[in-house]
Amino acid sequence: MALFAVSQATFLLALLSLRTYQSEVLSEPLLLTPESLKVSINSTQQRLHLQWHVHGLTSHQELKMVFQIEISRIKTSNVIWAGKYSTVVKWDQVLHWSWESELPLECATHFVRVRSLADDARVPEPRLWSRWTSWEEVDVQNSLGHDPLFVFPQDKLVEEGSNVTICYVSRSPRNDISCYLEGVKIYGEQLDPNVSAFNLNNVPFIRKRGTNFFCKVNESGVIKGIVLFVTKVLEEPKDFSCETRDFKTLKCAWDPGTDTGLPKYSSQSYSLFESFSGKKKVCEQRNWCTWQLTQDSQETYNFTLLAENHVRRRSVSISFNLTHRVHPMTPFNVVLENISATNASMTWKVHSIGNHFTFLCQIELHGEGKVIQHNVSIETNGQYFLSELEPLTEYMTRVRCAAANHFWKWSEWIGQNFSTLEAAPSKALDVWRNVKSVLGSRTVTLFWRVRCSYSKRPICLALRLTVRPDLGVAFQLGVSYT
Repeated sequence: MALFAVSQATFLLALLSLRTYQSEVLSEPLLLTPESLKVSINSTQQRLHLQWHVHGLTSHQELKMVFQIEISRIKTSNVIWAGKYSTVVKWDQVLHWSWESELPLECATHFVRVRSLADDARVPEPRLWSRWTSWEEVDVQNSLGHDPLFVFPQDKLVEEGSNVTICYVSRSPRNDISCYLEGVKIYGEQLDPNVSAFNLNNVPFIRKRGTNFFCKVNESGVIKGIVLFVTKVLEEPKDFSCETRDFKTLKCAWDPGTDTGLPKYSSQSYSLFESFSGKKKVCEQRNWCTWQLTQDSQETYNFTLLAENHVRRRSVSISFNLTHRVHPMTPFNVVLENISATNASMTWKVHSIGNHFTFLCQIELHGEGKVIQHNVSIETNGQYFLSELEPLTEYMTRVRCAAANHFWKWSEWIGQNFSTLEAAPSKALDVWRNVKSVLGSRTVTLFWRVRCSYSKRPICLALRLTVRPDLGVAFQLGVSYT
């Protein structure tokens, strides 16, 4: 009985120790706290960059965590931003996060702190927030220099219609500083005795050289200012399409819209990404780009066109079967043969695209104020017989081709001018005579009538012979229309 009691006590102690160990292991992530918080500043982008690491993770351990971040301005109690950042944390990993400030960072002192929470299913409830890190202070004003007045931000680029905050910083408290936007005096909000901020809402595009803002110390006449660069809003590309003329190269084209380029900043750039192949190409032109086709079995393409400038990105996508986007090249070697008064034979050549590729070709005949169209399907070279033409008439004929099975676009036209030959009379002449005697002379007039091929009305031809004793015989040829 005593032996049983001792064994039972030993078992209970072992079980308690195991539970205590498990509890310590499972609860350990709840105590993980961010450490070594460092904050740096990027004045050009007006961003605070944070980095820290989490102490306490074992080697090769990974844990999903949430970090709460607070940012204060001027004093720690004035919290202006609070948010969360989620990520998977690895052992000995340095974490990075950044924040963009609407107010130029040079205009006020900022403070940052971080705390963490284990957000992993392997961690049991309750999951508690760690303690906060100490406030990390960021003060840019100490490094500005000794000038009496500063204006920020320097050379900022924004889109038309954006909201912008500008501030001035004076080395000593003053109440005699005036500020002007495009020559018009404006009034701001005083953040502290040395700093005033100006909120510009819905800024307009004024000129490509930028919008002028300056402040002046009235007593000393010191002037400091900035140029605010306002760009047009980057538009989404319109009418994006791709086509091939030879199954070797795709040409993609689009309407880029308004050019957002400024003298200090380049225009928008464009790039193509094809999802099936995973390939990407940076385009050299604003409104078109070529894509080399490989000799594989890929028939379907899914393109994304990405447009981007210094402040925005836009994208559009299309998907298509290659055989449905064929735009044939212009036919060539158009020849008119066996031209007669009423017929002609027309031949032309097409640029080969592939075996058994069928073209639909359209022929137009222009003449006598009319246009007649004919369609014909071919695989290699084309031929068409033009009939029922008018004799001795000027004509113009032209041809263009498209893919017959999946019509996409016609090629460009190519044509030739030609004239039909003169036709022989279709029946015998209508001939008669007229004899007149006047004062001893006799006049004999021969008439005949014919419809010439170049005239729409019959023409009467008359040969008049006049016999007079004193003059002999005189001839006169006349023409009249009936």
